Amino acid sequence: MDESALFKLTHGLYVLGAAEKGGRLCGSVVDAVMQVANKPLVIALSCHNNSYTKSVIEQSGVFSLSVLCKNVAPFVVANFGFQSSRNVNKWDNVDYELKDGLPYLKQNLAEIRAKVLQRIVYDSNTLFLAEVIDSRNTDCGEPLTYNNYRDYFKNDVIKSFNDYKQQKEKEKEMAENTEKKWVCTVCEYVYDGDVPFEELPDDYVCPVCGVGKDMFEQR
Repeated sequence: MDESALFKLTHGLYVLGAAEKGGRLCGSVVDAVMQVANKPLVIALSCHNNSYTKSVIEQSGVFSLSVLCKNVAPFVVANFGFQSSRNVNKWDNVDYELKDGLPYLKQNLAEIRAKVLQRIVYDSNTLFLAEVIDSRNTDCGEPLTYNNYRDYFKNDVIKSFNDYKQQKEKEKEMAENTEKKWVCTVCEYVYDGDVPFEELPDDYVCPVCGVGKDMFEQR
């Protein structure tokens, strides 16, 4: 069986939003969304079973969808698609609005709020059938499809996520260097000069007790 044939099915890309009972926001990128009825207005949403956002929806029974446009920033897709809401507050990294307790991207083509009617569990995915209880058109641009993502957008998304990780590592390193101080083990003098301690000359001595650089430790 050639599973690539399924790539020919047209899917959009959406940011799925949910909220824990305590109010913490979760989210992920999804592509398997479709309308299945109009009386009542019902959509189907498929989520991977290991998705943390999926587990939150199972508890809350409601979710939001932000429809992505072709000019969406690559990092939006990377942010919601390449890391888990279990340990990352993804919505803190983007501009969003909170409406009736659920988050939506500020820049999107449309917004949908839905209430779960039924849940079907498969080995890999869970299918939610949900009634649309609110929706808004917010832009007249073109939607980003999953085929767009595979054809030309994926590399930009990967690059944006790698840049994000590098920036986070730099911030972490700077924070660690800021928090830790070089302290003289003899007199407890704390070095607070503008030059990083590691870059001081080898003949540097403590200005209080006169011991050498090798008698300092980082605390």
